[in-house]
Amino acid sequence: MNKNGIWFVIGAAAAISWSFSTVSWTTFLIAASFFTFAALKKDRKTFFCLLGLSAVFFIRTEWVELTNISSLSGEEREIKGVLHEGPIRDGDKLRFDLKKENGEKIMVSVKLHDFNEIIPASRLSPGISCSVTGSLSLPSAASNFHAFDYRHYLKQHYTHWEMDVSSVNDLQCRKDGFSLYYMLKEWRHAGIQWIDHSFPEELKGVAAALLFGERALLDPDTENHYQSLGLIHLLAVSGLHTGLLSGMIYYMLLRIGLTREKAEWVLLLLLPAYIVLAGAAPSVIRAVSVTMIFIIWRKTGRKTVDPFFVLCLFAVFLLFLQPYYLLHIGFQLSFLISASLLLSRNMLKNNAYWKAAFYVSSIAQLAGLPVVLFHFYEFSLLSILLNLLFIPFVSILVLPGVILLFFLSFLPPFLFSFPAAVLSQITAQAHNLLQIVAGWKIFTLAFGKPSWQITVMLSLTIYYGLYRWDKYGCHIKLLLPLLLTMTVIYAQLQYPYWDNKGYVTVLDVGQGESIVMELPHRKAVYLIDGGGVLPFPKEEWEKRRDPYDPGEKMVMPFLKARGIKALDKVIVTHGDIDHYGGLFAVLEQTNVQAVLYGKGSIFTEEEKRFLQFVDHQNIPIVWSGKGNRWQEGQSKFQVLLPVGGEDPGNDRSIVFKAVLGGTGWLFTGDLEEAGEKKLLDLYPDVKADFLKVGHHGSRTSSTSAFIQQLQPTAAFLSAGVCNRFGHPHQETLQTLEKAGTQVFRTDAGGAVQIVFTELAVQDIYQAGERTEPNCGSH
Repeated sequence: MNKNGIWFVIGAAAAISWSFSTVSWTTFLIAASFFTFAALKKDRKTFFCLLGLSAVFFIRTEWVELTNISSLSGEEREIKGVLHEGPIRDGDKLRFDLKKENGEKIMVSVKLHDFNEIIPASRLSPGISCSVTGSLSLPSAASNFHAFDYRHYLKQHYTHWEMDVSSVNDLQCRKDGFSLYYMLKEWRHAGIQWIDHSFPEELKGVAAALLFGERALLDPDTENHYQSLGLIHLLAVSGLHTGLLSGMIYYMLLRIGLTREKAEWVLLLLLPAYIVLAGAAPSVIRAVSVTMIFIIWRKTGRKTVDPFFVLCLFAVFLLFLQPYYLLHIGFQLSFLISASLLLSRNMLKNNAYWKAAFYVSSIAQLAGLPVVLFHFYEFSLLSILLNLLFIPFVSILVLPGVILLFFLSFLPPFLFSFPAAVLSQITAQAHNLLQIVAGWKIFTLAFGKPSWQITVMLSLTIYYGLYRWDKYGCHIKLLLPLLLTMTVIYAQLQYPYWDNKGYVTVLDVGQGESIVMELPHRKAVYLIDGGGVLPFPKEEWEKRRDPYDPGEKMVMPFLKARGIKALDKVIVTHGDIDHYGGLFAVLEQTNVQAVLYGKGSIFTEEEKRFLQFVDHQNIPIVWSGKGNRWQEGQSKFQVLLPVGGEDPGNDRSIVFKAVLGGTGWLFTGDLEEAGEKKLLDLYPDVKADFLKVGHHGSRTSSTSAFIQQLQPTAAFLSAGVCNRFGHPHQETLQTLEKAGTQVFRTDAGGAVQIVFTELAVQDIYQAGERTEPNCGSH
């Protein structure tokens, strides 16, 4: 097997990474180490070829970055272009990509106000020309540490603006001309819509994912279970799907009388179309293109071809066409796993089916582990076993089943209904099994976001182990790479307990509040509130498949990135949903030792519902109020309010002071003026260097008397960008400014993180650039 191709892939990837990253000593040392190693390993001719290739890729990537800029100013109200991708309707929101003549794309979001607007919206399809009227805005950048950067993601797809359209009446679209490419995209869109309307609920998401590479119809919880258990690759169109479809088409062509020669030519014509029909993701392009290469190679009369070398050359070709593919997790996993399996052919041959299946599952999981941990921060210890069960389940039953059902759905209903119901029931039971297994938290490895050093070391030790496994089989020589891999994993898992720093992170959860507190050496982790969204009544057609939940979308990703699987205390300051609404997801997915809730005698129905949920999770509820104290190391905590007789609402907020890093802190929940006065009456000498501002900076809190008494040097304020309540109010900001307090706002810079040791506060960071939100520009 010719393994030289891997050097060219690494060289291309190194050059692209160098271009994307800011030039630093880290990137310089990595690049220098690679080329030094290559110079020692390879002959001079190969080394200079590699150096030249890297230079070409660096220049190519620089050119792509320099030209990937917007031609729009942001002030335009009307944009003309072609509907490129979509549309996808989710409740009362319609989204699609509009592509201008110069290739730039705009993500268009249309608000649907009435059920009758669904009909004209459903007539939209890829390829039609549209004039769209609305307001442009920049996509959201990452506002939390370790969060998904939507703006950067859209830039990789040549999209720099979002356009909000207030009504479908602001869309003027017409069919204009013919394009084979858009005809295929229109077929794809029609196929997805057909599945949505014809297939049973439990089956439609899986069918759309397997046939057309579209996961929009998939239940969000089910998708999360596939992802967390290491099975998400089964829902991606890959070599398995391409091979099965190619085999079916090839067999049918032979059955209708075509010769093998003609059948292969027909297959070569159809396969490129399938790339478009399946969504044109990197894994689809790889699988289809490699299949085509092998067919063409056979037709040249050559009997042997090195699949690994072909895979490497095609990876280099794709990266040259589109350097952004290197950042695509589908590209990373597809090529890494495929290459690892090809390099392990000696290990896989001449084995019984189940042994070979175990080897394939193990190699695939190990090869993709560094990528999975880098992007998702966790790994299920049951993934290899689950892959052994679900790979044959999906490949032998579900995938052929949905292909057959898709064609049957166009025939009389009695031919479709019964097999669809049977497969739907089987799939539902399989998904129920995944839900149960996903609930076994003990088998989930909370790895945290690894540094680049850990990622590199983990990759090297794993691939060194795979190399020895392939060379020596199950031999004692596997012990060294196994020990090295376990050492790297252990170092990552133990690092928080070696770290002498503590962290208080005020997360950006929109118009709500959530604070994560990590004490030095991970002696304890506390979560104060979890954000939440105020509920508004909606008709059934308006409801989203995946409604925004700050606990699921903001809090949990941060906890996973920090490697936090257990919370010593969850402090629910009071019974407003923008403080406890996101905790439902958190309490389900983490091990919580206790929930602290303000003591009182009267509770609202919403509070009762939440407390019943906590009790159902078998989590102890600690009724907290004035006088409660505890201490962890040098960190001290004292609850100041409530006293116990307050009515439900803001003034029953749990207010507590803390000493962290030798600094006095005060956390006030949504305490308002009356509660602040009570606090000053009970504790006339109270001071705080750091203040968590009450009630999102409302004018009804943070009174002048309160701030003058506390004399804070820094204040932290959680509010949603351009929220409907106008928080923070200008009066509150002026009060803090007059007191000489430095204010950090989540709506003007994203999440805030305060780093401290046992003795002192070291630094304060903000996730984004600190700028005043401009809420009146559009």
